[in-house]
Amino acid sequence: MKFPWANVVLLVLLVVQAITGYFGMVNGRISRAWILWAHGIGAYALLVLLYWKGGIILDALRRKTVWTRRRVAFAALFGLLLLTLFSGLLWTFDGPIYLGGFSLVSLHIYLAVPLLLLMAWHAWHMRFIWRVSETVGRRLFLGTAVSTILGFVTWRLVEWGIGELDLPGATRRFTGSYEKGSFTGNFPVVSWIFDNPPPIDAATWQLGLDGAVKRPSSFSYDQLRQLIDREETAVVDCTGGWYSEQVWRGVSLARLLDMAGLAEGAASISVVAVSGYSRRFTIEQAKRYFLALDVADAPLSHGHGFPLRLVAIDQRGVEWVKWISHIRVNRTSKLWQLPLPLQ
Repeated sequence: MKFPWANVVLLVLLVVQAITGYFGMVNGRISRAWILWAHGIGAYALLVLLYWKGGIILDALRRKTVWTRRRVAFAALFGLLLLTLFSGLLWTFDGPIYLGGFSLVSLHIYLAVPLLLLMAWHAWHMRFIWRVSETVGRRLFLGTAVSTILGFVTWRLVEWGIGELDLPGATRRFTGSYEKGSFTGNFPVVSWIFDNPPPIDAATWQLGLDGAVKRPSSFSYDQLRQLIDREETAVVDCTGGWYSEQVWRGVSLARLLDMAGLAEGAASISVVAVSGYSRRFTIEQAKRYFLALDVADAPLSHGHGFPLRLVAIDQRGVEWVKWISHIRVNRTSKLWQLPLPLQ
């Protein structure tokens, strides 16, 4: 087998891409932009590695001409790898692009999931590769180093070229998102999977606040309007590939928590929507956030979360809970939730 070490490097790079892809997708802080830089470097390192992986594939095709189920599965794996790389790179160069109502970066994520599952299956079936003498050692180290260094150099040259040629990709945010409707209130209306309740009647709606607090309470829409104490410009950055900078107005969570009084052992809060969708935050995080009633000098529309949505500064849009009905203070850590909601 030619270049057996390339299989190991490919596996390592795909694992790194999965990790940086996930943390890059949920990251909204510019101080952590390096995560997506690493993801980009890894993508170009994969392209470099395909030179050696291509030699393995061609060698296998010459030796075995019968198409078994395993070979078909491998062909699907390789096709998914190329499509995943192509979709990510095309979004980087020429986004925003949408196909069938989905952004290309969303399709990039959807393709990556079956790719990783097939890669895990392929790695298991190819585990004999570790017994091949040329798999580990100096060649593995050199192959990894060369792929990574060339990946970094290519990434820097491409980023420079995108800016110099003024391609659409030059306008993307550090998260990879493109701007939509900033300061107009007219920005995309999106929902996470099934989080899409019917319109809410503000006359009967109330916000509940309970759990590890000394004074459980509830607030009507009009009462919250009387408590408005925060107006701030903040960026909502959707994992679907767009961002929008808006002026939000509402009530700080710190004020509501002070009114309720935190009980001993309070460790996190859950912000819950009428649909059941919820996200957890530490107390320290929550005190930096606020509950918006208005955006761009007008009350929230239903699509943007009327009557109340969370403004979670420096978090991706998946954390900006809409249609809020309940704030629950927990005695357990914020880690007691799924990495991404399934609602």
